[in-house]
Amino acid sequence: MTESFFRALSYIFHPLLMPVLGLYFLMELPTIPDSLYLYDALYFFPDEAKFRLYLVLGVLTFAAPLLSLLIMYWNGMITSLHLEKRKERFYPYFIVTFYYLLAYVFVRYQWPEELQHPALLGFLFGMVVVNLVSMLFNTKIKISAHATATFGVAALLIAYNQSQLSRFEELELPNLAIILFFILVSGLVVSARLFLKAHSLQEVLLGMFIGFTGIYLCVKFGLYY
Repeated sequence: MTESFFRALSYIFHPLLMPVLGLYFLMELPTIPDSLYLYDALYFFPDEAKFRLYLVLGVLTFAAPLLSLLIMYWNGMITSLHLEKRKERFYPYFIVTFYYLLAYVFVRYQWPEELQHPALLGFLFGMVVVNLVSMLFNTKIKISAHATATFGVAALLIAYNQSQLSRFEELELPNLAIILFFILVSGLVVSARLFLKAHSLQEVLLGMFIGFTGIYLCVKFGLYY
């Protein structure tokens, strides 16, 4: 029963799904902009713009990477879609990072300037940075991609909401309950990876650190080019 629960949790919060989940949190969690400009809160983006972002970024950060992994599996480049072997992770990391870079370039250079929100750009750029760092570390250690992805989204939630105002005066941080709940879920996900013996404690902790630090810094301080 416990093993089935942890396996289900690992699939539900698969790393390839986390960018779309992060995008959903950015655009659907209600916040109030800390300025006079309405679009400083992604919640107020026009529905048409949200749909286009979901469509394009959904293809570039989920559908295309998944199809690429399937092609690599069918051609024998990887022996499993779970990527248990460290040495098989280089090309998947490279391909996924390439698609993340395309997603960033699309928003940075093809998206209307008035809708180029710093948090969105920071998140996309941070995903590229985090994957590059993970790819480098992968030459020596098999970092937990689940830990990197889930704690990256947790960092996004914290950093973005710190730049917004809450609808409730008694709360300094908007959506605090959702943030705390997702941190708890992230903890369960990394616990699942340990329980299933997919990673060591060192691999999980390193993934948590890289994911959280990279995304938080890029979103909080607007680190993108």
